[in-house]
Amino acid sequence: MRKDSNFRFYRSARSGFLILIGIIGNFITASAQQPQVYNQFFMNPYIYNPAYAGVEGHATFFLTHRNQWANIESAPTLSDFSFHVPLKGGVALGASAFNITQGLLETSAVKVTGSYLVNIDRTHFLRFGMSLGAGINSVNLNELADAAGDPAIAGFLDESTFFLGDFGMTYHFGHFNVGFALPNLFSYNPITQTELSSPEFSPVDNVLFKMNYRGHVSDDFAFEPHLIYRYSSVIPHQYEAVLIAHLYHIAWVGGSYRQDSGIIGLAGAKIKEKIGLGFSYELGNPNISSQLGPTLEVTLGYHLGTKKEHAEHVSSFIKSHRLSAEERAKKAELERERQLAALKESRNQQENAGDESQPDTVGSNTPDTEASGSNTPDTGTSLKRLEAAAAIPTERADDWNHREEQEPVTRTNQFGEEETGIRLEKQGASEEKSIVFSWVPSSEAENLSVADKGHLERQLPDGTKEVGIKYEKINPEGETEHIIKWDRAISENQAELIVSNPDMTEEQHEQIEKGNPQLTEDFRTHEELANSKDVVSTIRGSHLLELPAGNFVIGGAFSVFDNAVNYSDELFLEGYHDTFVGYSSARGYYYVVVFQSPNINRVKSKRDQFRKRNNLSKAWVLEVTE
Repeated sequence: MRKDSNFRFYRSARSGFLILIGIIGNFITASAQQPQVYNQFFMNPYIYNPAYAGVEGHATFFLTHRNQWANIESAPTLSDFSFHVPLKGGVALGASAFNITQGLLETSAVKVTGSYLVNIDRTHFLRFGMSLGAGINSVNLNELADAAGDPAIAGFLDESTFFLGDFGMTYHFGHFNVGFALPNLFSYNPITQTELSSPEFSPVDNVLFKMNYRGHVSDDFAFEPHLIYRYSSVIPHQYEAVLIAHLYHIAWVGGSYRQDSGIIGLAGAKIKEKIGLGFSYELGNPNISSQLGPTLEVTLGYHLGTKKEHAEHVSSFIKSHRLSAEERAKKAELERERQLAALKESRNQQENAGDESQPDTVGSNTPDTEASGSNTPDTGTSLKRLEAAAAIPTERADDWNHREEQEPVTRTNQFGEEETGIRLEKQGASEEKSIVFSWVPSSEAENLSVADKGHLERQLPDGTKEVGIKYEKINPEGETEHIIKWDRAISENQAELIVSNPDMTEEQHEQIEKGNPQLTEDFRTHEELANSKDVVSTIRGSHLLELPAGNFVIGGAFSVFDNAVNYSDELFLEGYHDTFVGYSSARGYYYVVVFQSPNINRVKSKRDQFRKRNNLSKAWVLEVTE
C-alpha cells in the first residue's frame, strides 16, 4: 500500500511537472519573441537595430550586464556582448552573443550581422542591416534529479535549438536619425512537446521604431533625446522617451520613461573619447516596484584603434566631443608639423624630379589655401595637389627675366621658416608686367642660380597661372642639378604691395597674391577680420560668380569652389536658408554669404548675432561697391 501511494504521488507530481514545463515552454515561446529591453541602448544602438553596425566609425565592442528585480531570487539576468566595424565600400560587419538566465531556464545565442551604407548625398544616408544566428535553450533540473531522468520529461528538451534573425533600416540627416527594426525574423519554440501546441509568430508581429537627435548647445554641452515605439501583436504596445545631457563630453546624466515600467535614471562617463561606462537604475512599475525591487544595468563601450578613414558616416555616443580651444591648438600644431614635413618632401621631389628632360613632372609649392567655416586657413602645401598639378599641360616660357641687382624679399612662413622671394618679370602684351616671387628657404637661396632657359608656365583649374622657374644647383659631388620651382604669377601692383610690406606674414602675402590691389587696399587675413568689427571694402570685379554690390556677412572663405558649395550646403541644412556662394576678385576667394542687406548697420548687427553661435563665431562683413 505504501509503495502504491508513493507511485501515485510520483505520477501526480510528474503530471504536474509536465504541465508546468508546458506552461513555461509556451510562456517562454511567447516572451522570447519579444525583443530584449536595454536601458542604455543609446550607447550602442546596434543592440536594437542591425543597420547601426559600423556607425561608430571605429572597430567597437560593447558589454552589457543587467540584473532585473533585485528583490526576487533567481530573477532574470542578461549578459550581452557585441562587436561591429565599418569596412570599405559602405559595408560593415558585426557580431553579438547573449545569455539570459531566468531561474531554471537559460537561453544562449550568437548572431552575425552585415550592413550597408547608402550615401544619398553629403548629408543624407541610408543604412540597411540584417543578422542571422542560432541559439539554445535549456532547463536546469539539477535539483530535480529524479524528474530529469524521466524519459517523458526529457522529451520536452529534445528540440532546444532555434534560429534567430533581425532586420533593420535607418535614415540619417545630420545629427538626426530615424529607423525601424524587425527583431524576430524567425519563429521558434524554446521548449516543445509534441502533445502541446505552440503559438506561431510572424516577423511583423514585433516592430521597433526609433528616432533620436543630438544637439550641441555649446562646446561643452549637448542634449540628446530618443523616442522608441514598440509595436507588438502579442503584448500591448509600448513607448519610451529618453533625454541625455552630455556635460563637457566627459560625463552624461539623463533619465527615461518607459510605459508601464516607470522612470529610469541614467549616468555615465567617457575616458579620452575611447571608453564609455554607463549605469542605469530602473525603479520599475510603481504599483509593484516595492515587491520586485529595482533593475540595475551597466554597459561598457570601447573604441579599438583609430577612426577608420573610409567610414563615410559616423555617429558615435562615445565620441561626441567638440574640441576645446586647447585641443584645437594641439591639433593645429600637429597639422602644422605634418604640413611642414609635406613641404620638405615636396622640395625633395622637386630636386629629384627637376631633370631638364622631364621638366613637367615636378610639383608646386603654391599653397592650397582654403579657409574653413571657422575662417582658419590651411596654408600648407597639399601633396595631392602637387600630384594633380604635375599632370596639367605645361609650355616653355623662357621670357621670364631675373635681375640679380633687385633687392630680395624675405618672409616668415607659417612653419617659422624664413623664405626668400627671388623675383622674375615678364612683359605682357600691354604695359602691365607679370611678376613671380619664387619662394625658397633663405638658407638655400645663395646656392641656387636661375637658369637662362627652361622656365615653364601652366594654367590651373581655378584660372590662376603658375610659373615653373628653373634653377641650377651644384651638388656635393660637383655635378649640376636642375630644379623646377613652381609659384603663382601676380600683377605688378600685387608685387609692389609685397615689397613694401616685408613684415607681412606668409598668409598675408598669400592674400595679396590671390587678390587684386586695384579693387581693394585691405588684405588683412580672414583670422584678423574675424577678430575685428571693421568692414572690408572692395570694388566689384568681373568674375562669372562675382558678388553683386551690397553688404554681406561672410561665414567662410575658400579657394576651391566645390568646398565653398559644400560648406554652404551644411549651413543651409542647419537653418541658414539665405546662404549662397559668391566670388570676390578683389581678394581672390569664394565666399559663403550667410546674410546680405543694403543697410550696413543691419548687416553689422547680424554679424554680431552670428558671432555668438559656434558655427559662425568668426563671421565678418564685406562691402562691395560698383
